[in-house]
Amino acid sequence: MLDIIKAIILGIVEGITEFLPISSTGHLILVNEFIKMSQTTQFTDMFNVVIQLGAIMAVVVLYFHKLNPLSPKKTHLEQRDTWVLWFKVIVAVLPSVVIGLLLND
Repeated sequence: MLDIIKAIILGIVEGITEFLPISSTGHLILVNEFIKMSQTTQFTDMFNVVIQLGAIMAVVVLYFHKLNPLSPKKTHLEQRDTWVLWFKVIVAVLPSVVIGLLLND
């Protein structure tokens, strides 16, 4: 029962920090140091991944219409602006991809 309460606390921390401009992963690690779950390290790592996946999916659902350039509800101008946004995101990620591929073992 105590692990369920700890999981709820970790879920609340993840939910609050996911929408703030701070590291939700870092906060999960810090909170987990104070309220250790009585589970294996592998379970705790999997729990952190699953709880973050849930938070990321909530953000995707919330912003799906805004980020979907093919939405039939958008005007032509809104669709164009969304494509421009995606182009900017791809251009912004390219330096990281190039450096990552060059420095990968």
